[in-house]
Amino acid sequence: MAGIKNAIIQTYEECHRVTEGGELQKRCSIHNIFSPEESPWLPCTDEYFYKTKNKTDVLGAWCKKCSIKKSKEWAIKNPEQEQILRLRKRKTPIALEYKKKARLKARKSGYKREYDRRPEVKARKYGNKHRNHDITEREWTSCKDYFKDKDGDRCCAYCGKKIQNHWVTYNGLLILGDFHKEHKDDKGANDLRNCLPSCESCNSQKWTFPFEEWYREQEFFTQERYNKIVKWCTEDYKLYIETRPPYRIIKKKNKENNKFHHELWSVDELRNFVECLAIDEKKKELEILLNELVST
Repeated sequence: MAGIKNAIIQTYEECHRVTEGGELQKRCSIHNIFSPEESPWLPCTDEYFYKTKNKTDVLGAWCKKCSIKKSKEWAIKNPEQEQILRLRKRKTPIALEYKKKARLKARKSGYKREYDRRPEVKARKYGNKHRNHDITEREWTSCKDYFKDKDGDRCCAYCGKKIQNHWVTYNGLLILGDFHKEHKDDKGANDLRNCLPSCESCNSQKWTFPFEEWYREQEFFTQERYNKIVKWCTEDYKLYIETRPPYRIIKKKNKENNKFHHELWSVDELRNFVECLAIDEKKKELEILLNELVST
C-alpha cells in the first residue's frame, strides 16, 4: 500500500514525456514504482487510461490493466460491498431493498436526526415555505425610514444594527446587504402591517418563533424598540400604506403546458385570491370588465 500511495504522489513531469514526433506519452505509476525497468510509455489517450476529475491531469495515474486488476482484487477481499455497489447502479427490486435497509440503518444510528438539526438544513427547509411580502418599493422604503435611530441611520428593528454595518456573505465575498423583509407574525399577512426591517442574524434567529416569546429572551431586547415595533404594526403602518384598485390583472404561468394566462384578482384587506375569471384569449374582455368595475 505504501508503494501505491507514493505512486499517486508522483509529479506530473515524472510520469509524462514528449517524443520527438510531438506525441505526449504517459507511464503507469504502479509499474513505475514496482518495476521501473518494465514500465512502458503509453500514449496519453482514453484508450489506455481512465478519465478523472483532477484539474492538473485529466487522466488517472494507473493504466486500465492495473486499474482492472486492483478492482478485481478489492472485489475478492470485499464481496459484500462489491455486491452493494453493483446493485445500487440498478433500479431493480433488490437494489431498492438494499437502499431501504441503508436508510433504516441510518435512522437507527441517529444520523438522520443529527442531519435534520443542522442549521443549513433547517434554513433550506424553511426557505421552501418562505412567503414574500406584497408591498411596493415606496412602502418598503418608508418602513426602513420609520426605524431610524437617533443619528438618522436606518437600523434593524430588533437589535438596532445599522445598515452600513450589515455585512453579508455572497458567493464567498463580504458585501453590504439590504435588510430582510421580516414577518413579525410568521402565520400572519404579507402586507405592510406584518413587515419589519431585520438584519441577517435576527432574521435567522427568529425563524418561526412567536414575536413576544423570542424577543424578550434576547440580550439586545429594549422596551423602547419593543414599543416602536408594536406601534408600527398596529397604528403607524396605516400612514404609509398605498391605496390600490379593488381589482387587478395578474399574469401567471400554467405548470402543465408552460403557457401564460391572465387572471382577475380581487384585492381585499389581506390581498387574498378570490377567483379566476379569464385566460389569455379573454384578456380584452377582462380589461373592459376591470374598467367598468373601477368606474363604478
